[in-house]
Amino acid sequence: MKPAINYPSNIFKQTTPDEEQALTDNPRFQTWYKGWLTRSEIYERKLPDGLTSALRIDGPGDSAFSLDDKGNIRILTGKRDPEKGAGSGVLGIKTWGQQQIHNERSNLQYNYGSDDEKQALNVICYGDHVENVKGGTRYIYATKIILSATSELVLEGGSIKLQSESDIEMAAASINTAQVNKKDIVLGEKKTDALGTDTTDQFDPRATQTFNSPGNLQRNVAGDYNVTVGGCYHSFAAGGPGGLIVDRVFGYYAGTSTNAALGGTLAAGVYSSGEMDLIATTDVFVAGADFDIAGADFDITAAKIDAVAADVNLDAAKVDILGSGDVSITSSGTVRITGTLIYLN
Repeated sequence: MKPAINYPSNIFKQTTPDEEQALTDNPRFQTWYKGWLTRSEIYERKLPDGLTSALRIDGPGDSAFSLDDKGNIRILTGKRDPEKGAGSGVLGIKTWGQQQIHNERSNLQYNYGSDDEKQALNVICYGDHVENVKGGTRYIYATKIILSATSELVLEGGSIKLQSESDIEMAAASINTAQVNKKDIVLGEKKTDALGTDTTDQFDPRATQTFNSPGNLQRNVAGDYNVTVGGCYHSFAAGGPGGLIVDRVFGYYAGTSTNAALGGTLAAGVYSSGEMDLIATTDVFVAGADFDIAGADFDITAAKIDAVAADVNLDAAKVDILGSGDVSITSSGTVRITGTLIYLN
């Protein structure tokens, strides 16, 4: 609920116009009692129409009690007079309980008057306050609503909706939620500022977490970044235009300022004994100050291989070079072939 823009000026709508009767037409009065000490009076009155009548008790201080022919009962107090004290003009009722049944609509209006705190209604309950609205709706209109509970505040309903044209703020030492399904619809920015640990525990092995975004994804980590996958791990980059990355020469790039290792099964603290395939439909570029490749079997299949280095050393128990066409070894310096036996065929 939001506060009303225009508040009503009265508490009910008048269905019939006010009736007027001139007192010059001699209304009739019959006095039953008139006191000389406080000038109190009990009397009956009938207006000139011959129908409107009332029994009225007038007391000191402009207070009055009236019963009319329509069955209405009215209690009037005198006006507040600061010279007579703070309790002047107050209606005081003290009972050992009450029961009220109203068969028609009730309208209550409270004004703060001369109250310094501008409190129009103040209710104190020494015990539980139970209000039951059956078959209807409870409306509360105000510019500002404050609910304060020193122990616990419970909102319970078949459906609970919080609507605001501005911000909704929540502050607590701990916020715990439990639900079967949760769905967030965010049309603008979503931002989370945290100082502690952010942990997500998924206990269902059949569950799947999916992130779909037509935009960009960026993660900046000052510490370590560790990913452990029990199944297969696939990553693919289409290398399309636009995005956060300025240098778009490589559609997929992985780099480090220290050592890097890419291997198979982890055994004895080193990456070894696994199988790794490097497959590309276009060029594969490898560059580095030191480039070491170790494996049980290492096969390279390519339409063309170009290798440029300041120094190439090949150390193997057996070397086979097979060419279906011409094989050329060209050097601007000395070419040496050294071995125990050299066969030229």
